[in-house]
Amino acid sequence: MPVSSMGRTPAGRPQTLLRDRRIALVWTAGLIAWIGSHAMFVVLPFVVFDSTSSPGATALTVLASALPPVLLGQFAGVVTDRADRRRVLLGANLALAVLTIGLLFIGDWGWIAVLSFARSCVAQLVGPAEHALLPELAPNDRLGELASLNTLNNTLARLVGPAFGGILLAAAGFSGVVWLVVVCHALCAVLVFAVDHRSPWTESDQAGPGMLAQWREGARIARQQPVLRVLMPLVVMMAWGEGFVSALLAPFTRELLNAGPDVLGWILSAQAVGGVFGALWSTRVADRRPPFHLLAVAALVAGILLLVVFTYPLGYQAVWPAVALTTLAGAPFAVVAAMQGTLLQTQSPPAARGRVFSLFWGVTSLAQLLGIGLAGVLAERFGSVVVVLDGVGYVIAGLAGLAAARRINW
Repeated sequence: MPVSSMGRTPAGRPQTLLRDRRIALVWTAGLIAWIGSHAMFVVLPFVVFDSTSSPGATALTVLASALPPVLLGQFAGVVTDRADRRRVLLGANLALAVLTIGLLFIGDWGWIAVLSFARSCVAQLVGPAEHALLPELAPNDRLGELASLNTLNNTLARLVGPAFGGILLAAAGFSGVVWLVVVCHALCAVLVFAVDHRSPWTESDQAGPGMLAQWREGARIARQQPVLRVLMPLVVMMAWGEGFVSALLAPFTRELLNAGPDVLGWILSAQAVGGVFGALWSTRVADRRPPFHLLAVAALVAGILLLVVFTYPLGYQAVWPAVALTTLAGAPFAVVAAMQGTLLQTQSPPAARGRVFSLFWGVTSLAQLLGIGLAGVLAERFGSVVVVLDGVGYVIAGLAGLAAARRINW
């Protein structure tokens, strides 16, 4: 849609992209679906553990949801580039609603893990479809704002979804949470159905080479495009560090902060609150400043704050600095995510955005899994203080990104 058709503010700047009906529908659909997904992500491990009292069963259930991004995520991007992205997003959410209903009819944790794996397989279509569809609806000179709005979307869902899921689990049981997630996906499908749009390159891509050849084409684009080639190791380094915090944030809270799950909840919520402010700031500056430079600076700032968060308890026993500093760190985290989305959208050919997104998502998911495994090994020997490597990963990525941005003038 041309910028002029969206209206302008009195100062002459185009109004927010959310004034565009089609963008608002897709954005709202994503927010609702992600709220449901985050609620289920938090609730399902509790349900499995309560029914089995087995950490192993709980871990395997979580692993079942974590494997598809690595195993199948790559080809999900190919599917979204070969088909109409709106229809892919619509069909994926309908399928997720149906699969989620299945959780009402099974009680054995093994079948819950199987169904979680199936849901995660289908869910791999949602990210690349949404990532590739939204730029088709926005002006090219506002893709930075669009990516920032998407980060705001995900951050709000991370803030609301877990709390909503926990409250509903206590009030209405697991079935209440299941129906919440079903309604979220169904409503998302309704909103996407209302979007009047068709991808312009669907016909040519459907007549193109096979899926494996198209996946190779997406990998070739990521390898040969200068910005994407430099971006890949930076996001891998950050994802590797995030594996440490995923595995060790709870032990860190218990051992070094001498606190319980309530404090862990405050820390996670604090990061989401900071992320909301970071994403809002990013919507205002993303299209006026070099995104690669913004990403590098934000990664460096986030890394420094993480280093302080994870080391100050060695000399000062108090919880409030962790909550305060994590709130601050949430802002640069959101900027990193927004700028990564901006670069993937602007540096990829429109017809290949799904493949490039999935490639990055799959590689970073693998890096995070490797980080989780290494974190467990190192923590057994050195204690949960090795969570500090999360901050180290961000600092290295930030410094390397600044060096690259300075050398190539990004």
